[in-house]
Amino acid sequence: MKPIDPAGKTERKSPLAPNVATPIDGRRAIVAIALATVQVSCTALAAIAQFPFNPPASPPSEPRASARYCPADGDRTAIQTAPAAPATPFDRLPNLQAPPPAAPSPALPTAPPDERPAPLPLSALPNPVYRLGPGDQIYIDVQPFQDRSGANPINAEGQIVLPLIGTVNLNGLTLEQAQIALQQAFNRYLVNPQIRVTLLVKRPVRVTLTGEVTQPGFYSLPPESARLTDALRLVGGTTPSANLRAVRLRRLLPDGSPVEVTINLLDRLKQGVDLPEIPLVQGDTISIPRLSLQEARGYDSSLAGRSILGNPQPVSIRTIGEVTQPGFYNLPPSVSPVADALRLAGGSTPIADLRAVRVCRYLDNGEVSEEVVNLYDPLRSGAPLDELRLGNGDVVVVPKLDFAQADNYDSNLVASSTLAARQPVAVTILGEVAQPGFQVLPFSPRPVADALLTAGGITSEADLRGVTVRRVLTDGRTSETKVDLYTPLQTGSPLPDLRLGDGDVVFVPKVESNTDEYYDRVLVSRSTLAQPQIVVRILSYPGGGISIAPLPNGSTIADVLSAVPLQQADLGKILLVRFDPEQGKAITREIDGKKLLMGDPSQDIALQHHDAIVIGRNLISKITYALSTFTQPFRDVLGFLLFFDTLRDSASDLFGPGSDNNNN
Repeated sequence: MKPIDPAGKTERKSPLAPNVATPIDGRRAIVAIALATVQVSCTALAAIAQFPFNPPASPPSEPRASARYCPADGDRTAIQTAPAAPATPFDRLPNLQAPPPAAPSPALPTAPPDERPAPLPLSALPNPVYRLGPGDQIYIDVQPFQDRSGANPINAEGQIVLPLIGTVNLNGLTLEQAQIALQQAFNRYLVNPQIRVTLLVKRPVRVTLTGEVTQPGFYSLPPESARLTDALRLVGGTTPSANLRAVRLRRLLPDGSPVEVTINLLDRLKQGVDLPEIPLVQGDTISIPRLSLQEARGYDSSLAGRSILGNPQPVSIRTIGEVTQPGFYNLPPSVSPVADALRLAGGSTPIADLRAVRVCRYLDNGEVSEEVVNLYDPLRSGAPLDELRLGNGDVVVVPKLDFAQADNYDSNLVASSTLAARQPVAVTILGEVAQPGFQVLPFSPRPVADALLTAGGITSEADLRGVTVRRVLTDGRTSETKVDLYTPLQTGSPLPDLRLGDGDVVFVPKVESNTDEYYDRVLVSRSTLAQPQIVVRILSYPGGGISIAPLPNGSTIADVLSAVPLQQADLGKILLVRFDPEQGKAITREIDGKKLLMGDPSQDIALQHHDAIVIGRNLISKITYALSTFTQPFRDVLGFLLFFDTLRDSASDLFGPGSDNNNN
């Protein structure tokens, strides 16, 4: 199809021929341009395909944050769009090169770990420069345009709004900087204005107080009294455990870096000089560290407590261990805090070791500080009690007395002091006592001896030379000691005064047959430590059956015969029946009554509680037979007594008409 030639003369040429203008309509022009563009693109692609291309190796160690090329700072031309260059013939194409490598981004400073800066001396604290912020009110004097002057508050965004110039941000600027900013703003609207800025009303100073202050938290100080001492007074003062030698003031500088200084207020209190009037600025943090117990030894807390920085208020502590009422307490201000902590908890128990009272305190860094307080030596020497100050959260631990360390410890001295409680104690008494088991022992000057009496007294088989007291210590170890109650009976010396406490176990051993050669049983049985009365059972034909006879402790067989009609009794043979708890059965011993009446001491045996005495040959044979046929062992002494109670109920079989009374 041939194009239409309006003139009929125009020669049609190739659309690719340069500088040829073909008079065609708009649609044909668009088609022609599109065809030309496609042909040029194909030609360029073919040329590139035949051109040797060696891409350069990328930088081996240069990390890339993005696939896009990022110019270096300040390279503004790199981000401008260049105009499209005219097409270049293939034979004039330059050698292809890779784009220049991206300039490395400037190294960003690594954020330091969130660590507390090292404290500096007070002299290192820069003088504060007041910077404007929300809540301030300024006066702007505009000369010679008085109608533009006036007072203006700074809003919550740190800006002021003026009718002529609009909004101006003054947050964080000094007065001089604010004056320059306003001068520049007014210069755009007024001719040669003279600007002067005056601060009318300062905003409250917001600070943070932490550590050993009575009421830590966030506070707003009036600008006229925004000083360090004012802030400490505002929070109610410091606690008794505050370390006024190392008060820390932390402040952010204008560049955002923190600075921290240490202020020693205690030395100024000692010297009697005025405390430093350190002005505070917005965002300051005051931190008062806690004294370790070791630091508190040489620290005059009473001086701080009497100053304007002190606060004589109770402290919350916990008292545990060997006190009558362990728990949490509010300890009022005290001259001897540790001793008063014991009194507040009801006093120490009889087994408390006042030589090693421990005080534990948790410090700000999570460590535990511990100090040992000796309250025993002042009781012995009359010296003042320890004045170690206690603080909120302190724990007072009163340990148990270890028998291995009780040689030089006077329990009676402690018991008579105001630090000890006079309370009953619950102990366990076992062994050769009349009523073994748990007993509540009232306060006593001779606890071990009175414990035996509380349990009904000792039996005639008790060995008082080695009474054992066992105690479980706080750390779980068992401490044990032996108490000799026999020697005081022989010599008349005072009984031991070893103190007993809750949970102690008193064990009275049984005297061994091979160790009783020099052990006076009669002396022991007639002492006040023995049960005052024993009960024995007497079986005899003259007595008409089984009789129960209460006798004084220490009685012998001869005392029993005085209660039996001697004319009718067969005294040739007497049988003593006794329960043996170790074997769980009854043991017997024959006694010649005639020799006994003639004064043979070997036949006069000391009686024990619950013994049974059988008089008469015929009756002895019956009892012996009954015991031999009783095959089940006695579980305890109650079973032994039940056996004789059964015989008493069937007395007609033993003592009835069919019995051989003539032969006794």
